[in-house]
Amino acid sequence: MFPFDDDPRTACIVCNHVLNKEEAITYITHDEDGMWQFLCDKEHSMDDARIVSLEEVYALGPSIGEVADMPCGCFFNKKK
Repeated sequence: MFPFDDDPRTACIVCNHVLNKEEAITYITHDEDGMWQFLCDKEHSMDDARIVSLEEVYALGPSIGEVADMPCGCFFNKKK
């Protein structure tokens, strides 16, 4: 069951390191505008950013469901 109230097709920013399964998601933001970001611990440039659906990110790492109720304007940083 999809744990987010957001539409599964909601656009999210994810770094290519996470998308390519090279790194784990360690930094999550739920921006003021409602957009989600799922990043790793590496430094990022704009070239590293990808836009995918929330459903795709959830399929990559279902543990993100633990922050499904995070309010807009908040972030979660999980150190390795």
